[in-house]
Amino acid sequence: MKTNTIALCIFTAGLAHAAPLDRAQITEIVNDVRVIERATRTAHAAQMREEFRAPNVLRTGINSRAELIAADQTVTRVGSNTLFSFQPESRTMELEKGSLLFHSPAGRGGGTIRTSAASAAVLGTTLIVSATKAGAMKVVMLEGKGSVTLPDGKSVTLAPGQLVIVMPGAQLSPVLDFQLSRQVSASMLVRGFRAPLASAPRVEQSVRVQERKIQEGRLAPNTGGKLPPPPRDRQASGEAPPPPPPPPPPSPRVERIGVQGIDVKRLPVPQKPPPPPPPPKQGGNQKPR
Repeated sequence: MKTNTIALCIFTAGLAHAAPLDRAQITEIVNDVRVIERATRTAHAAQMREEFRAPNVLRTGINSRAELIAADQTVTRVGSNTLFSFQPESRTMELEKGSLLFHSPAGRGGGTIRTSAASAAVLGTTLIVSATKAGAMKVVMLEGKGSVTLPDGKSVTLAPGQLVIVMPGAQLSPVLDFQLSRQVSASMLVRGFRAPLASAPRVEQSVRVQERKIQEGRLAPNTGGKLPPPPRDRQASGEAPPPPPPPPPPSPRVERIGVQGIDVKRLPVPQKPPPPPPPPKQGGNQKPR
């Protein structure tokens, strides 16, 4: 099946004659991180200072993440539940599912992040890309500036504190402003590692610029931008259909009376309690006189 492709172009120079980005050293491991050897299809626990290279796959589990730094100081941080790999002899990364943070210093050649339905070409900036198996993709700009262009020529520009979602079928959402300070403070891809991000000063500068705009009333960020959930095929998965909703409770019995031709609803008529039993007769064993 032909893949729809988008390009995220960052306005800087330096892609020509760049060295391949097909290997990097694992500099931090949090919880369950494994390397899958493509040749043998075997997996082993990732090791610190291990060289991860194409075409092997890096897989992270729940609440797990890893940091990789290439020889040219390009940083790739891989989030939880992610499948990630480098492409041989290129500067392309495959993100099958999950999320990653990518930072390429200006003039070092950048890279391309490719998912099942889209690709993002990155130069001299820091961004976060999330992807689902259903084909949705979200691009979040932390610092730098770029444009996203669809195959039909439609394009949008992203600045720090902006995001865009590519829906399955290469449908592009409007550009959304989000509060950068909230994203940075909550993101484990930014804060969840021992060493600070190399581009942290540039990210913090972007945060200060945006917060000033918010305080001055020139920007009202929308904190939305969630990826759509993947479609669920209950029949294919063998999952039982959900039970039907319970029927509404029966309405109380009412009595209607006519008043000048108009029906008036009266509250339920309370039932009268049964009369008490008669008291026992006094002196029932005495004979009448």
